[in-house]
Amino acid sequence: MSPRGSEPHLHDDRLPGPVPESWASGSWASESWCARVVRQSLLGIRELAPTADWGPDPDDQRFGDPAWSSVPGYRFVLQVYLTWRRLVLAGAEAPYLPARRRQQVQFLAQVLTEALAPTNVLPGNPAALRRALDTRGTSLVRGAGNLLDDLARRRGRPAKIAPGSYRLGENLAATPGRVVHRDDLVEVLQYEPQTAEVHQVPLLLVPAWVNKFYIYDLAPGRSLVEWAVRAGFTVFAISQRDPTPDQTDLGLDEYLSRVPLRALDVVREITGSERAHLVGVCAGGLLAAITAAWLTAGGEPGVASLTLLMSALDHTPPDGGDQPMAEEIAFLTRALSRGDGLVDGGRIGVLFDLLRSRDTVWQPLVAGWLLGERPKPFDIWAWSEDGIDVPRVLFEQTLRIAADNALARGRLRVGGRPVDLSAVAQDAFVVAGLRDHIAPWETVYRSARLLGGDVAFHLVPSGHVGGIVNPPRPQADYRICADGLPPDPRVWSARATPRHESWWVAWSRWLAPRSGPRVPRRATGSARHPAGAPAPGEYARSR
Repeated sequence: MSPRGSEPHLHDDRLPGPVPESWASGSWASESWCARVVRQSLLGIRELAPTADWGPDPDDQRFGDPAWSSVPGYRFVLQVYLTWRRLVLAGAEAPYLPARRRQQVQFLAQVLTEALAPTNVLPGNPAALRRALDTRGTSLVRGAGNLLDDLARRRGRPAKIAPGSYRLGENLAATPGRVVHRDDLVEVLQYEPQTAEVHQVPLLLVPAWVNKFYIYDLAPGRSLVEWAVRAGFTVFAISQRDPTPDQTDLGLDEYLSRVPLRALDVVREITGSERAHLVGVCAGGLLAAITAAWLTAGGEPGVASLTLLMSALDHTPPDGGDQPMAEEIAFLTRALSRGDGLVDGGRIGVLFDLLRSRDTVWQPLVAGWLLGERPKPFDIWAWSEDGIDVPRVLFEQTLRIAADNALARGRLRVGGRPVDLSAVAQDAFVVAGLRDHIAPWETVYRSARLLGGDVAFHLVPSGHVGGIVNPPRPQADYRICADGLPPDPRVWSARATPRHESWWVAWSRWLAPRSGPRVPRRATGSARHPAGAPAPGEYARSR
C-alpha cells in the first residue's frame, strides 16, 4: 500500500516541528500544530502541481486509453488524480501517525484512492464512452442489465465470473476421488491413484478455514491434487463443512483435535503409514504447523514434512514493539458476524476484495456496468466467491494469535500442550508470493525461520492465490537461495537466483526422497473407512 517509484514521501524534515504528545495519544488539542500540518500539506500540493507530469504505475491498466495522453481535458484530470493520490498515500506513511494506527490509515487511504479513480464513472472513462458511441448505446443497456442482475444476485457486488461458468466435479474440483470419512465438521477425501506404484508416505492437504478446500483442486491442468496424484502420491484432503450456529463456540483446541488430528488418524489407518506430509495454505498452514508442533510436544509421530503455502506464522510489527489490538479485534468480529454468531464468509470475502479493490471490485464494475461486458470464466474467481462461515471463537483466537504474535514468541498453548515451532524438526518446503497482499513474502520468510528443520524457501512472482496455482508452463519461475535463511529477507533476496520451472516440479522432486520406497497403488478407503460419495463431496457443494 505504500507509494511506488518517484511518488513523494512526507519526510521528517518536511514536518512543521515536533509531534506533540497529544497527537500521538489520539488527541487533536494542539490546533496550531494541526494548522501547520494543513499548511504544509497545501504547500506540498503547490510544489507538486507545476511539475506533475507523472504517468500511472506500469501495472495500472486503467489509463491505457489514448485519450488519457492525447485529449487535454483527460490529461489534466489524470494529473490531478495522480497528484492527489500520491499525496494521500504519502500522508498515510507520515511519521506523525501513531505506529499502531499507521497500517489502518494506509489501508483506508488505498481504498479511498482506488474508489475515487475517474475511470470508475462513465464521464471519466473514455473507453466506456467510445464503446457506447460505437454500439449506439447498446453497451449501456447491457451494463444496466448487468447492474440490475448484480443487485438481485449479489447485493450490488459486481460479478467476477458469469453464473454457471463452473460446476464442481465437472470442470472444477474434478480429480477422481472418494469421501472416506465424514462427521459434523469435516469430510476427508482420498483421491484415486493414477500410477501402478505410489510413494509410501501419503499427503494430507489442510485448507484455510475461510475458504473451501478445492484451491488445491481447481480446473483440470491447474490442480495441485491432480499433479501430485500423477506424480505417484497418495493424496488426502480435508473438506470443511459450513459450521452451524450451534458450533459458533468452537475454538482452536476443538479444530486441532477434530480437523487435522482426526484426518491424520484416517490417513494412517487407510494407508498403514505412521506419518504423512502435511500441506497447508494460508490459515491452513498455521494449523498444519501447530499440528506438527503439538505432536512433537507429545513425542508422537505423524508428520513426515511440512509444506507451507503463503502462510504467516510470525507477525512481528515493523517497529518491533507491541501492538495491542483487543478493541480492533472485537470490532472486526462484530462487523463480520451475523445474528446467529457465525462470522460471515461473504463479509470476509468483501474485506479481502478491498485489499485489492482495483482488481477485485473496480475492474469488474467497469467491465460489467460501464462497458457492458460479462466476465470470462476464471477458476480462481469461482473458488474465491465460494467462501464458508467461521465460528466466532476460532476467528477471534486467530486474530489474537496474530496480534499478540503468540505463536512466534512461543507463548501459545493448544490442547494442553505448548506449541514450539523451533522444536519441529521435520523439513519444510515454504512458498511465498512476491505480490502477496494478505501474507507479504517478508512475513512468510520470517515465519519459515521459526521452524527447527531444514527449510527450502521459494519466492514466486505472484500473489496470494496465483502463487498456489502454479502448473508447469514456459513462463513459470521462482527464486531460491543456496545460502540458507539469513535474518534479513533483503539479504536473502540479494543472494537468491531464479529457477525457470514451476515450484510444483521442485516440490514433487523435494518430496520424493522424503516419502519412502514405492509400494503398490492403494485402493480408496478401508473396511473401517469405506469409500463413499465421489469427490469433491457433499460439504464442498454446500452453499
